[in-house]
Amino acid sequence: MDEKTEHKTHELVLAVISQGRLWAQEWREVGLVPQGSTRSFVPSLLNSLCERSGLEDIDDERIGIIGEQIRHFTNDYRSGMGDQALVRYVDTEHFFDVKRIDLVNLAWRWRQVRKAKRALDDKLAAIRETERLLAEI
Repeated sequence: MDEKTEHKTHELVLAVISQGRLWAQEWREVGLVPQGSTRSFVPSLLNSLCERSGLEDIDDERIGIIGEQIRHFTNDYRSGMGDQALVRYVDTEHFFDVKRIDLVNLAWRWRQVRKAKRALDDKLAAIRETERLLAEI
């Protein structure tokens, strides 16, 4: 792997680690308790993210499942807010409810983690595919 590719990959890994750590911290600060099937893996995943590890445990499926939990909690708190917050930016400037702001911010952080992880996965797939193609030459 050349130096430029290695540097870019490092930046992507750093983004996933830092966004994941912040996401785990914010989840805990908001005080959400995982429900249903997420109860079995969310606490250990959050611990790993706080310790800056566990990247192998974060995949699109788990990120999606946790996003659904955030959407559910936020919708329960304010009808429709979770649906909005998971798909687009929600301006909290005129909110006067700290819990509502925290939930919207958690959804924003979730989107950042998903974006960073997808970018990393895409980069790693491109590296693998490039290596495969070059090996055929």
